[in-house]
Amino acid sequence: MRARQVLPLLAAVTCVVAVPAAAGAAVDVEMIASGLDNPRHVAISDRGDIYVAEAGRGGDPATSKSCFDSAEGLACTGATGAVTRIERRFGDQERIVTGLASFAPATGDSAIGPHGIFAAHRAVYVTNGGPTGPTRGTPPELVLRDPTLVAEEPISRLFGTVLKLRHDGGVRPIADIWRFERDNNADGQVGNPLIDSNAVDVLADGRRLLVADAGGNTLLRRSPRGRLSVLSLFPNVDTPGPGGATIPMQAVPTSVVKGPDGAYYVGQLTGFPFPVGGAKVFRVDPATGDRTDYATGFTNVIDLDFGRDGTLYVLEIDRDSLLGESHDGGLWKVPPGGGTPERIELPAGTLTEPGGLAVGWKGRLFVSNHAREAGTGEVLEIDLDD
Repeated sequence: MRARQVLPLLAAVTCVVAVPAAAGAAVDVEMIASGLDNPRHVAISDRGDIYVAEAGRGGDPATSKSCFDSAEGLACTGATGAVTRIERRFGDQERIVTGLASFAPATGDSAIGPHGIFAAHRAVYVTNGGPTGPTRGTPPELVLRDPTLVAEEPISRLFGTVLKLRHDGGVRPIADIWRFERDNNADGQVGNPLIDSNAVDVLADGRRLLVADAGGNTLLRRSPRGRLSVLSLFPNVDTPGPGGATIPMQAVPTSVVKGPDGAYYVGQLTGFPFPVGGAKVFRVDPATGDRTDYATGFTNVIDLDFGRDGTLYVLEIDRDSLLGESHDGGLWKVPPGGGTPERIELPAGTLTEPGGLAVGWKGRLFVSNHAREAGTGEVLEIDLDD
């Protein structure tokens, strides 16, 4: 679990649905937060408050001084990333941190910004994702964060960092993931030469931090003294692509949690061509970084978390692939200790490109939804009652 103790959340009910699940158990779905900008990962504090990383809506193309080509098209930078807290007792929703780095197309959808979040022992950590691999020109040339993007929009200095929230609503950078990628480019040795960093999840394990870098295809570890190192490097996998061509598909790790056995568990989005059933959950030895496959058969894993009984819940941002026609997300559970994953059937239309998952009080699931939309993002509380 992302927190050791979770108290009941007494939120105002805005939407409740109950239907039979695959195994015949009732499923209650309640919306407890709305109006979010590209909400991504979710964390629950020791007090039971729910924290959501909002990737923001980028910058206004008419005023931003830093626009570039991204995977989502022409995007502009702005200080619109945020962290929202949903108070445990009364369900009050508040943006407690604003002004973080974000970039997005003109619509504000599909933003890159704050993404991973972890809360425990009165400390909250958030990753400010990006800058991925922005380019300009024809042929396209890589634009680096330092010095170019920062000179254009100073807020860009937060891209690719891990931040610790301060009690006054500010943040303190404690790790520079982008700089580590620039200086080391660990996945260059497995065929990915581009300087590409996108810190998308963070886990505090004692005095150490673990960071999943989706762009760098690495699980990084930050020592108590602040030194970054590669704990595990995820290689490319040759995968059939369109027209029968073989594509060296990147792993794209998107989530990291600590399991009941003390190992780290990492979820995989996969890169292009985003094959259905091609994503895995890896078990990573915390001492050696060695990987084994813990569970397979998923599609575009965006987050995961353990329940108190050792069940692993796995969230898919798009169950028929990011290249598929549907935008429905998917939810799975893996039995304690491993085994065959079981899909959790939810009311039709419940999950639309969800972005984050945390297991809370009495096994209730808290899931961010509409995670690639500005202004319409929400958080759902799902009670499986099984």
